[in-house]
Amino acid sequence: MPLRSVISFIQCSRRTLLLAALATCFCWNVQAADEVPHVRILFLGNSYTAFNLLPGMVGELMLSSQMLAPHIGSNLEGSYTLERHTTNPEGMALLKKGADDGKPWDVVVVQEHSVVSAAAAVDEDARLLMENGLSKLVKSAHELNPKVLVVVFQVWARHERLWKEKSPDALATGAEPAQARARTHLANANAVKAAQEKNPGAKIIVSPVGDFWWLVHDVYPAMSLYAEDGMHPDLMGTLLSAYVIAGSIGGREVIEQSTWMPPDCPAVQVARVKKTVLDHPEVFKAAGK
Repeated sequence: MPLRSVISFIQCSRRTLLLAALATCFCWNVQAADEVPHVRILFLGNSYTAFNLLPGMVGELMLSSQMLAPHIGSNLEGSYTLERHTTNPEGMALLKKGADDGKPWDVVVVQEHSVVSAAAAVDEDARLLMENGLSKLVKSAHELNPKVLVVVFQVWARHERLWKEKSPDALATGAEPAQARARTHLANANAVKAAQEKNPGAKIIVSPVGDFWWLVHDVYPAMSLYAEDGMHPDLMGTLLSAYVIAGSIGGREVIEQSTWMPPDCPAVQVARVKKTVLDHPEVFKAAGK
């Protein structure tokens, strides 16, 4: 599908825009013991990252693990692609400014638009849009901190019912959920390879949120991960995303030692999600390949 057609499917509800606006340039401060290593993390994304304040959840998990003291910042704009983030004055200013302690970001988590993330595997215009956007963000982050880790937040495919309803958004990502999942995995891996070629020495990894999303969905089909629109995450979906991203940044022990959970999440379901992430290290190893 041509990129112009793909972009025409990018829609953002009033609620989505509101949630994204609430999280824009959000900074999250923590108090932690001086001996705990500090990590400064900037999130650049759209409503998928903004829903339920994912950046704050990542910070809470890290802090509760008593292994990392996070400094969290974010610039989240509804329907944004990575390319649009490169020309967003607020986000780029936050990238240059650094964390609240005056030091540069150690980690930059970037999230591509969900439709572009899948279409980039088969559409040339979408591929160039994603790869160029990621490469520019990597270049900017690397120039400010040569040791920065760029984490590509791999999103999930839409709920199966959207294909049954013949949703244009869903069909723009693939003929069926499995195809959308495979395309998203491939497009993220290709974009990382292209960015590494353009930025030798840069550290870039894929955080396989989308892969874990469908693993949990397959193991626990009755567990809700989606909001009512079938695209965005509900609270449990955001928590799953936070576990995966926290693990991608801090390693397995951060997930193991974390004790925080959202007040409104059933403890049994939280335990199942956490165990699934811990039980499948092969998913982390396959990310970006």
